[in-house]
Amino acid sequence: MRRGSWILVAAACATVLGILTVSHTVSGQRETPPPPETEIYNPYPPGILPPDLLSEMERLQREIRSIFKETLAEWRPLPPPNVLHQQFHGSPLTLQGSGYQAVQILGKLMNYDENMSAKRDMACASCHMPYVAFSGPMPSVNLTTIASPGSADFRFGKRTPQRYTYSPRFPVLQYNEVQGLFFGGNFWDARSTGFLLQSADAEQAQQPPVDTQEHGLPDTACIAFRLSRAVYRPLFELIWGAGSLDIWWPHNTEEICSTPGGAAKFGGNPTPIPLSPADRTKANRVYDNWGQSISFFESSKNVSAFSSKFDAYLVGAYTLTAEEQAGYDLFRGKAGCNTCHLDGRRSTQEGGTDTSAAANVEPLVTCFGYANLGLPLNPRDAFS
Repeated sequence: MRRGSWILVAAACATVLGILTVSHTVSGQRETPPPPETEIYNPYPPGILPPDLLSEMERLQREIRSIFKETLAEWRPLPPPNVLHQQFHGSPLTLQGSGYQAVQILGKLMNYDENMSAKRDMACASCHMPYVAFSGPMPSVNLTTIASPGSADFRFGKRTPQRYTYSPRFPVLQYNEVQGLFFGGNFWDARSTGFLLQSADAEQAQQPPVDTQEHGLPDTACIAFRLSRAVYRPLFELIWGAGSLDIWWPHNTEEICSTPGGAAKFGGNPTPIPLSPADRTKANRVYDNWGQSISFFESSKNVSAFSSKFDAYLVGAYTLTAEEQAGYDLFRGKAGCNTCHLDGRRSTQEGGTDTSAAANVEPLVTCFGYANLGLPLNPRDAFS
């Protein structure tokens, strides 16, 4: 953002509820190592970046590659799903048996695949690791720059990465005429609307790969290209159709995809890979499937488990302590927090009145509205 601009963030009232919630290759992940760097450009003055940044990035890469290998080991012994043939031409296949698990494993492989970045050194999981509720995993970064480093050396994101737990249930962005406000979407500023795929979460997964400060790919078709060479390509084609990755790639495609986005050599062209119209349409479809697959993984119990003490309380499997009950009474009563952050059991009207109305027993406790809080600039983030 430019200096002086306002930051649009999701409104929060979750503090009161906080006391209630607890909640490719086998030998290596890179197919082709990137060319050696002669000099790494660091635009930050001394003392801005955490001193342990490089060692933390290396630690994180080891963890991601380990999980990727474990996921490959989950997929390989998986029995083939039962494929029901199409009743009508163009209708999707139906996968029974192990099909549900196969789709989730595909999304997980994509999530931990470092090849899906310009320099093959960053995966979606680089900003979303399970041991920090699928958010930023580097403590020193969380305490300083807040935003995370991307595939290109010392390019940092603009904001802290959001957790993607429960995000597959976020509604498509919509305008509420009664309240005169927008609700739904994804990202801190709702720029992932969900209009195209009717899933704000799937469309969110489509933005980091071509963000110059994140994965840095210069063309969305680079995802299709890297998937076509992935060891788990057979799994992708099983789920999304045989021949879905059969695209004629120009000889210099790898060179293009290994060049971080924003490079002047492309002259501002957002699609520098010269594909035929038919192959471009195929690549676009693969990019939609990429977002949908990752969203399906994020909807799994491994990510969105509904396993906190509060979830147990809602189904009668846990009794709140006196302190927790006091916090919950405040949350749904006088404080009026669940006016926006619906708690799944009772609703609250404006002014904090508890209506005792039943609601969803799997609440997100998330406000889908947006408020301009006017947060100050972070001096450690050059892009804020």
